[in-house]
Amino acid sequence: MTIDDMVLGLITLALPLLVIGFLALRRMPAIFAFFVAMLAVGLGYLTTTGTVDEVGGKVRAHVPAGMLPAPISVKVDITPPAMPAALAPATPPAAQPEPTSPPAATPPAPANQ
Repeated sequence: MTIDDMVLGLITLALPLLVIGFLALRRMPAIFAFFVAMLAVGLGYLTTTGTVDEVGGKVRAHVPAGMLPAPISVKVDITPPAMPAALAPATPPAAQPEPTSPPAATPPAPANQ
């Protein structure tokens, strides 16, 4: 069994907080439940920002060799496939010139009297 950096970081951050929270809030179960919910939200935020992976990597660097197995690295190609020609967006039609209206007739000049 291997433990990757994310799982190691989650254990490192969550376990002490859960123990301290349980010891401090065990007589108030509603507040402890809220504490656990907020802990999950905070750890979710740290996971999405990549901080949990960094914590796990730093913990792995300080753990003696042989206590934790090395993580398995998997390379994933995330390049999107090419779009089929049938689904490719069509080129817009060429711009049509706007029709011009005939010049307006000018009123005759008034006669001098």
